[in-house]
Amino acid sequence: MKKLFVFAGLVVSLAACNKIEGEGGQGEISGKLEINQILYVNSNPAGNVAVTAAAEDVYIVYGTEDEIYDDKIETNYDGTFKFKYLRPGTYTVFAYSEIFSQGANATNNDDDYYYKVPVKVTVTVDKKGSVDVGTLSLTR
Repeated sequence: MKKLFVFAGLVVSLAACNKIEGEGGQGEISGKLEINQILYVNSNPAGNVAVTAAAEDVYIVYGTEDEIYDDKIETNYDGTFKFKYLRPGTYTVFAYSEIFSQGANATNNDDDYYYKVPVKVTVTVDKKGSVDVGTLSLTR
């Protein structure tokens, strides 16, 4: 009977050590950002060009329980990013597009504005796993 209690206590303590998503592992998530820059002439779209997204913020959410970001990093000069030392689990990586909206007063453009829209991808990282999310395209 005593051995049974010791065994049950050991099982319960090991189950309590279940690690959740976040830092402290050996996994990593990498990718690249590019910006699809919309060119305007007299507040009208006149074309677009894709450029490297240098020095842009990229956010990560650990797990699926939360909508608030847990960490952020800045892209390198070539638009690449990498979140390192992640535990196994599910992660959401996102960055913001800035969408132009022309206001009602077209004569002086004093009510034009931009609003942000998240561009996101959800991935699963395995133990010692490396996940490449590819290229996320933002609009400006």
